[in-house]
Amino acid sequence: MVAYYHSLIQFPQYRPFLSRYLFADVHLANGVDLFFVISGFIMLVSSRRVLPGDFFVRRIIRIVPLYWTLTSVLALILLWHPALFRTTVMGTAYFAKSLLFVPYANPGQHGEMFPLLVPGWSLNFEMFFYAIFACALFAPLKRRVVLTGAIFTILVGLGYLLRNAAFGAEINFFTDIRLFEFLFGMTIAHFYIAGSLRFPAGMSLIFVLGGFLALLAGFPMLHLARGSTLQVLLENELPAAALVLGMVSLEAKRGLLKLPFLAFLGDASYSMYLSHIFSLGAASKLWLMAGLMRPTASSAVEFVFFALVFVVIGSVLTYRILEQPMLLGLHRLYAPRRTAVPQHPALLGANPVG
Repeated sequence: MVAYYHSLIQFPQYRPFLSRYLFADVHLANGVDLFFVISGFIMLVSSRRVLPGDFFVRRIIRIVPLYWTLTSVLALILLWHPALFRTTVMGTAYFAKSLLFVPYANPGQHGEMFPLLVPGWSLNFEMFFYAIFACALFAPLKRRVVLTGAIFTILVGLGYLLRNAAFGAEINFFTDIRLFEFLFGMTIAHFYIAGSLRFPAGMSLIFVLGGFLALLAGFPMLHLARGSTLQVLLENELPAAALVLGMVSLEAKRGLLKLPFLAFLGDASYSMYLSHIFSLGAASKLWLMAGLMRPTASSAVEFVFFALVFVVIGSVLTYRILEQPMLLGLHRLYAPRRTAVPQHPALLGANPVG
């Protein structure tokens, strides 16, 4: 959804055609909300028996190397040929803040809290969630959702109280109501772990399809102010949570067909998220160099499909050449020592000899 959204804005001349024929006006950027709900779900499910320090180190290994690498590549390109980018502004402070997950008002992005590598704004938010979740790991499993929810509620409340204070933009960033998307994902995971998500298949499909349609189209009849708390809750957060809830319930009850190619793209999805702006930039340059830019509907549709093919190829190459080798290498280097408590074999029900 996010890569598709960014492909639609490469050429403003194409926008009228894409709005008419390729649903360019639906809320494709809401894919990030889905990402946050999924993240909350995965963190609770995969970290049931993980120590806080181990969890945070593994999250850094998972997130940081590829992000730092692609941010550095972007910075080098900006230093070499800044004209290649229409809106990105390079600076030493901006580069350092981008690497350290510190949000700042990006002058090239109309003051939005975007790092150099724009999709990394969600990683700033994600790393903040990891820090809070690591603290919640000190609590028993059944208390983690409640504890995290209490922390998020306090933060969102503080955000409303301090929204006009100094550093208001930074405070607003870390107290955004989208924090609850992680909580929704964790809540779904809590019931999944307990084995309680066994809805009828028809109900699960309603959650999936209804959530997806609401995520894309919203509720235009309600005339909600874009960016308001109610709009974000009704058109972003709850639909994303419903979609994840439906899919998890379907998988728990009936299982899901695993298609190897799509599963592989799922493995490469982080590479796709971070690398797709490079792929789209290359696709746009090639499109212009080949003289294929024409103000027609067919040309607009052809470009979008061409660009998305480029995105898939770029993400697969990034995953194979950069992300996968870095992950494997760093996990080999990081082998946390776990102290096992010796127990008598009879207590374990094991054969002493075997």
